[in-house]
Amino acid sequence: MTTAEATNQEERDFAAILNTPDDEAQEVQPRRFTRFRLVVAIVAFCGVVCIAVGAIVFTHKSDQPDAKSIVNNIQQAPGLKVNIKALRSSMQVNGKSEVTVYIVPRPAQNASSALEFDAILTQEDDQVTEQYVLLDNRGYWSVSSGETLLRSGCLDASQIPPVQLVQTSLEKSRIVSDVVVDGSVVEMGCESGQLLKLSFAGETFVFCNSNTNQLSHARGNDLELSVEYLRDPTLVPDIVAPSDLNCPLVQTALPNLETTPTSSKNHLESVAGSAHLEASSCGCKGPKKPCLFVHGVGTKTSGPLTNTDKDSWGSIQDHAPCCTTTKFAHMDTVSRGWDDASLQQEFCNLALQVATGNNGKTIGNLILSTHSMGNMIAAGALVNNKCQFSSCVTWVSLAGPMQGSKSANLLVEKCKSGGWGDLAIKGILNLVGQCPAQPGYLSLLHQSTVDANRKNQFLAIQSKRAQYVSKIACGTSAIGLITTDSALQVVASLSKHDSANDGVVDINSCQAGYGTSGFGTSYSNSNYQAALNHLDMSFRNGDGWFGDDRKPVKWFECAL
Repeated sequence: MTTAEATNQEERDFAAILNTPDDEAQEVQPRRFTRFRLVVAIVAFCGVVCIAVGAIVFTHKSDQPDAKSIVNNIQQAPGLKVNIKALRSSMQVNGKSEVTVYIVPRPAQNASSALEFDAILTQEDDQVTEQYVLLDNRGYWSVSSGETLLRSGCLDASQIPPVQLVQTSLEKSRIVSDVVVDGSVVEMGCESGQLLKLSFAGETFVFCNSNTNQLSHARGNDLELSVEYLRDPTLVPDIVAPSDLNCPLVQTALPNLETTPTSSKNHLESVAGSAHLEASSCGCKGPKKPCLFVHGVGTKTSGPLTNTDKDSWGSIQDHAPCCTTTKFAHMDTVSRGWDDASLQQEFCNLALQVATGNNGKTIGNLILSTHSMGNMIAAGALVNNKCQFSSCVTWVSLAGPMQGSKSANLLVEKCKSGGWGDLAIKGILNLVGQCPAQPGYLSLLHQSTVDANRKNQFLAIQSKRAQYVSKIACGTSAIGLITTDSALQVVASLSKHDSANDGVVDINSCQAGYGTSGFGTSYSNSNYQAALNHLDMSFRNGDGWFGDDRKPVKWFECAL
């Protein structure tokens, strides 16, 4: 697909949808937006720089010349040119691992002014130019071809990193003597400068403050940054907002770091040992086995196993060091619910086909990853003795609606009242369902709304999953990684979930039968409670650029 075709596709994805099924529309695979991740990168970088400056200021008395010069060098520069390089392929933006951001600090109004900035990032290809702008505390994006503006839009506060965390990060910052990655000291090229370790929004960075009091470069677990202080203002692109847009204010201003109070016990020591960063990738810690990935509701026909499934699973096969082979299931989960005997048997047949060392209908060596209703299919197959798991099965459970989903109840309500109407969710209809509601979706009606027999079926699969599962991941953000799949926020707002949710599954349902043991918000936790939406949880949208609660691919890669 050309970029121009992709742009047209984006317009169709957000068009008003029909009240009745449209088979042709169902086959459309939307281009997932990465634009908001780029703006996230801009603001996250500015937050990191702010913390670095502030931490150095707090290291010394505020009236020392070197501390003031660090701040002045930033504020007086016509602009900063920042190159950001992702160290993981799962973090690529439009297929690229590097982006360049121009940051323009605004002149301070007075001594107590916050550090404010404007910024611009531009990506070009043969067809269009994509531009992302922060200007006067408002966020914009635009796509143009030559001098013709094709489309544009605004950002809201939910799409901006948490700059309010700057003060907390300052108090935890410290100067270090060297940097250790995966047990080995790495060369930072900062012999005549000063290394500063800091954190922002769950990310750890080590900055080099040069001997000219300029923050020259930095390294994080998954990102590398280089900073150039521009002296010629003509090198800074014009930062102009698209016309005819009245975008909301967003919080991008950062606290004034020379006047922010902090207690003396939080002042940095001159040197505090080494900074330990994690490697950007992981190897396999446990035994290697064949891997099977099982999708949830929304696939209309069954088909043979495949070696890849980009639309449903992204490029997870490239981040699965414990997999000797990777196979992806394709089962009809529209006309059949999770409790359908033929569907459960089909799952067992596929698992036995992929696994090694089977004994009859007992599955041997296998890493099984199940997403959404796939969890219920697998657990139901065990309950009904369609097959059994040996102790050699490693089961990774992703976003499982083990109590059902109130989004299924919402579908029934919408169908009774004429359909989804003009809600902008066309790109996710295969997930939330169309009218008339099909058996796959009806099988997901929430446990609190069904009869006693059905409740017992839910309890049985919850117990069976808890018995055999190895790792669980649950999402808590309908917006997630901010792609077209963020239309799930619309569904979440109408579904009236009982607790934090990924758009269609709340965390109570995801953890049902297992509890909260081992859950944490870092990709290093055994079980992952992540700020991701339901579709992010199948790895298809890669990893986020900030926040260790936004990296599902890295969690899977490092979990086994």
